[in-house]
Amino acid sequence: MSSSVISISPEASLRELADLLVLHRINGVVVSTAPGGFLGVVGEHDLIHHEKPLHIPTVISLFDAWLFLEPPSHLKKEIERLAATQVGDIYQHNPPVVSPEAQIADIAGIFEKTGVDILPVLEKGKLVGVIGRGDLVRAMADGEAD
Repeated sequence: MSSSVISISPEASLRELADLLVLHRINGVVVSTAPGGFLGVVGEHDLIHHEKPLHIPTVISLFDAWLFLEPPSHLKKEIERLAATQVGDIYQHNPPVVSPEAQIADIAGIFEKTGVDILPVLEKGKLVGVIGRGDLVRAMADGEAD
């Protein structure tokens, strides 16, 4: 776990986010309004997803009618994703979190299932650190996974 948490404002541009990730050589950061104002997380995965091409909903034609095979809300979300210009438009609002006592196997399972870049570490509802995929690999290399 890293207790020195790097954070970014939801009003920051996506360029600022990318620069921050590159500068610190990290996968993701905490999104916060002020010190202690934890909102969520944002990372490389979110930036890459933002740059993905627009997915046009699948439709079928039946008796001169068009039937959408996906709800219209999917297209709306896709358009919002492409129009995103700030961190607040793309960050994960309710990311999975762990406690300081979390086991390495559990953390690995969360990374595998969710695809998140970082896991906030909360103790009694307060952000005390973050765990990145690199932290997990280092712990495994140091033999802490045993």
